[in-house]
Amino acid sequence: MGDVFDYIEQNRDVIRFILLFIGFCTVFYLLFYRFMDYFSFLEDITASVLGFLLSLSGMDVTVNGNNVTLDGLGLRIIDECTAIFGAIVYLSCILAYPTNPGKKVIGIAFGFPALYAINMVRLVVLAVVGVSSPEAFEYVHTYLWQTIFIVFVIIIWLIWLDRVVR
Repeated sequence: MGDVFDYIEQNRDVIRFILLFIGFCTVFYLLFYRFMDYFSFLEDITASVLGFLLSLSGMDVTVNGNNVTLDGLGLRIIDECTAIFGAIVYLSCILAYPTNPGKKVIGIAFGFPALYAINMVRLVVLAVVGVSSPEAFEYVHTYLWQTIFIVFVIIIWLIWLDRVVR
């Protein structure tokens, strides 16, 4: 039993970070789901930005609320398409990490726009794949880009740790 207590004592900071991270994620997810109707504007904004970006490439794009139509492909932008969940994970990492509030603000101020930009790249790529290779869309959407986005959340957090915190 002493080994367990020794292990906990030796890893107290890591355990504290993990518990705080889980706590922040839980609170933010619960708050999001409780007030999700107030966040629906994120879907419309994301759809509008996606439509604008796709139109820059010359594609014929129509945006109606959170629906984007292009070249016969219909996309509906939902909560998961807005990067809100990646932002919640990132924010939870920032808040759980033991550093001063100023460094946390810097992490949030640079991390959120970076995540949004990466998410928009993700959506543009998905739209192009959906038009050019519909049979690959589901795989790219469900597996490839989900994994890539998670990796980017971690990379942005690690960059913050390296460049701002240390």
